[in-house]
Amino acid sequence: MWKRERAEPIDLEQVLTESPVLVETAARPITPPSVPPVEVPALRSAAATAPKGSTLGATLRFKGDLVADEDLIVQGQIEGSILHTRSLTIGPQGRVLGDIRARRIIVEGSVEGNLYALERASLRPGATVCGDIFAAEVVIDEGAWLNGRIDMDNAPAVPTIKVPQRDSTEEPAATALSAPQVDAMLMRGD
Repeated sequence: MWKRERAEPIDLEQVLTESPVLVETAARPITPPSVPPVEVPALRSAAATAPKGSTLGATLRFKGDLVADEDLIVQGQIEGSILHTRSLTIGPQGRVLGDIRARRIIVEGSVEGNLYALERASLRPGATVCGDIFAAEVVIDEGAWLNGRIDMDNAPAVPTIKVPQRDSTEEPAATALSAPQVDAMLMRGD
């Protein structure tokens, strides 16, 4: 580290009691730049580039079955199964005690249960999975830990989610959708 030696000692009381000395400078007019500023993509707000979806925070503890139809990031603890139709990420602080069924599963935290991914299951560095993986595509990064088996031949179908049907005169009822119907809904973006 650079250290400059002073020739004379500093009197701390004198420095604290004296009023600051103002240094006058010649006033120059400020001229605006001739080139308009250019927007730099790296300086855009994080909200504009952040993925859409919901986050379950690190202090959240959820007990029961979770059903979701939007991208989800889990940083807290879930005790129960998860049924999901889109991308599900178990963050570095996330912990799931139960089976997970989703289109895409990314694990960065820990899961004690089976993973059923329609498209891909990814285990990132630091991930811990104690259970079997059923997926068409599996990615295990260096530093991830798996205690279970991988089955890529019997990849699951799209999860079945009950969608409530509303009629103006009756109570809401739930209708089970088949895998092709749910897949068609996901492709349309419904």
